[in-house]
Amino acid sequence: MSDRLLLALDEHWPARPACPWVVLGADDQPLAEGCSEPSHWPPADSCEVLLCGAQVLWLEVPLPAQNRRSELPRLLAYALEDRLLADPDTQHLTLVQLRREGERALASVLVVDKERLRTLLTRLAALGRAPRRVFAELETAPAGSDGWHLSLAAHGATLRSCPRGGVAIDREFAAPLLSRHLASALAAGKAPPRVCVHVEAGQPQADLAGLAERLGVAVAAGESYRWWDFPTRAATDLLHDEFATRETRGGTLAGLRLPLSVGAALLGVWLIVAVGEVFWLRHQHDELAARMARIYQATVPNSPLVAPAAQMRQQLAQERMRHGLLRHDDALALLAQAAETLGSEANESVLALRFEDGVLDLALAGPALARADALPALLGARGLLAQQRRDGEGVHLLLRAELLQ
Repeated sequence: MSDRLLLALDEHWPARPACPWVVLGADDQPLAEGCSEPSHWPPADSCEVLLCGAQVLWLEVPLPAQNRRSELPRLLAYALEDRLLADPDTQHLTLVQLRREGERALASVLVVDKERLRTLLTRLAALGRAPRRVFAELETAPAGSDGWHLSLAAHGATLRSCPRGGVAIDREFAAPLLSRHLASALAAGKAPPRVCVHVEAGQPQADLAGLAERLGVAVAAGESYRWWDFPTRAATDLLHDEFATRETRGGTLAGLRLPLSVGAALLGVWLIVAVGEVFWLRHQHDELAARMARIYQATVPNSPLVAPAAQMRQQLAQERMRHGLLRHDDALALLAQAAETLGSEANESVLALRFEDGVLDLALAGPALARADALPALLGARGLLAQQRRDGEGVHLLLRAELLQ
């Protein structure tokens, strides 16, 4: 790869055909830059696109526990259904990060309308500028854990409140919109220590003192905003699945041809021995999955089928609550499970208990202390999430029911 043309396309392109562009050399330094219509874009060995403005959303949603990565697209669409105005099936979802926070999984997802992305790619291909990669400015704009970062460019403004999120805002109304975001953060107890403002060279400087007085937090000037200056290896390429390019489909495998050949030969030997068992297990799994689906659809006929086991559990909990019965995640239900696990030692083993936010905290004493290390596994076999925590010489057992979040 030598030089590449990077285009900054906002939500008005191609209706407004002029856009900022920069030609980057092999060292990622600019060779030329400007803002013009496609007929004046300079030649380059490859083309890449930075999607700017409100055409991309960056959301973080909780996911239910799942064992197969093939289920991830379906679970993402289900989790995002209440967060999107459009049908999730019409949106192109790109997973940025999947992380654990306590007892649940959180997925960080970039969302762009499929038809919008398809229109851009078709138009650029017709111009002879089919992009090799597509990135989102929400992810590439400056961010940090030291506070909020506001980037102001000719094509728009981007607010990064943390390294794992961002939102596009209208530059003309940046101050009131920033004030509204800050008010929401204050209400949630997540106010930033400061706001760092990055302004693109050649653009009017922001009134930092006036902004600080309006927001009530410290406002500092950051480095000049260079929208093209980001490490592409750290940015997420939006061209995957149905939008994957020939390069992204086959280029990664080119350098792994020999190791893959050896691995394929070893895999073939293993398959000869294990294929019968694999097919049998798959058949058993499919039968169980089909049975769960039939039971769920017969029980709740008007509900979409996503994760039947977890959905049935939710429905059961709602029905029990509606009829005045205990849910499986209520304090008494959790305490009953703990008592059955402790057995005859239960009466002398619980020194104190507390239930808050769905978590039952048992302070253990007496005979249970000798079995404290084994209790999380025993309770896990009952479908509970259990964790042991030592507090000085005492031991606490934290319990909660595993639910679809």
